[in-house]
Amino acid sequence: MVRVALLSSWNALCGVSIHAELVGRALLRMGHNLLVYAPREYEDGVTHLYHAMDEDFVVRSYSFLRYGDRYTDEKLIDSLYFDPKPLLEGVFDLLIVEKPTSIPLGPLSRALPRLRGRARVMAVLHEGRMPENPYFKHLQWDSVVVFDERFKHLFSPIYGQDLHIVPFPCHPLDSRDGHEARRGLGLGDEAHIVFSFGRKPHRAELLLDSIEGLREDYPNLLLLFLTGDLGTYRAMQSMRQRYEFLEVRFGRPPTHELYDYLRAADAIVLERGPPPQGYLAVSSSVHLCLGALTPIICSDVPYFDTFDGEVMRYRDARMLMESLRRALEGKAHDVLERARSFVEERSSDIIAERLLNIGLS
Repeated sequence: MVRVALLSSWNALCGVSIHAELVGRALLRMGHNLLVYAPREYEDGVTHLYHAMDEDFVVRSYSFLRYGDRYTDEKLIDSLYFDPKPLLEGVFDLLIVEKPTSIPLGPLSRALPRLRGRARVMAVLHEGRMPENPYFKHLQWDSVVVFDERFKHLFSPIYGQDLHIVPFPCHPLDSRDGHEARRGLGLGDEAHIVFSFGRKPHRAELLLDSIEGLREDYPNLLLLFLTGDLGTYRAMQSMRQRYEFLEVRFGRPPTHELYDYLRAADAIVLERGPPPQGYLAVSSSVHLCLGALTPIICSDVPYFDTFDGEVMRYRDARMLMESLRRALEGKAHDVLERARSFVEERSSDIIAERLLNIGLS
């Protein structure tokens, strides 16, 4: 048994939390001991916690900075909330720091030297651009992990070749019964369900008009949209006046409950806008959802460039409607087989084991 600590977002609607939870829960399944030092505050006003209670091993002890890579004011960084006491008093063999710039790096930089003498310290770099944060380049780690060659190229000027590539983990395959999931969610078996979630879709009208265009052939077609953001909920609810097939629900379910929605759906649509120019994007949402083996249809933006046939991509309404037809008619078997292989190769159990071996080596 290894004692592992995570310094990370946890039980929250963000990619850092998704990575940490997939890895952390895999470590627990493997029989290891887990501690999580998580944010008490999310300073960006965008990130929300799940509607769920924290586990006993979670201690909330700092402020989360979604855009901490852009912070340059050292006085401000030093002033943000970070309580080092729980971390310094913790007992663990390996500390994994997820997205270092999401943590107030001033106080963290003073705590790390006191930790490295008694535990290994690993950084997992989610940062998609070179951080402007003045502390970032001066932090010392025992090991540094990036997701792919793009990130290795970005950070090699700092770390040279001492970088480990470990892909973003996938949620394990989950084959829970879709009909039972529908009944639990109060959804009828007769409807065709397209599911989407998160913030307001980048091109909401394109998505809704495409579904409306399919309803002549699929009169029971429904778009089920789930969001935990009040502004998005109100915006999507206002669109129901025109699109009566739209059902909007408010909620922030933890992953095991989200999987009821994923398994209940005939297709999942992720309509996203492009990331900032030059930003190295990774879709945590796809990695989270692939394990449901429900066809995923994504807008053709760089967030999804790391996938090759495991999802269907579209640029316009015609391509979206074609992909939805494939999913609704059960003709996306090739996509689902590629998704299955992708998940099996990058299952969170496999990724957690790789991180553990690197961190302790």
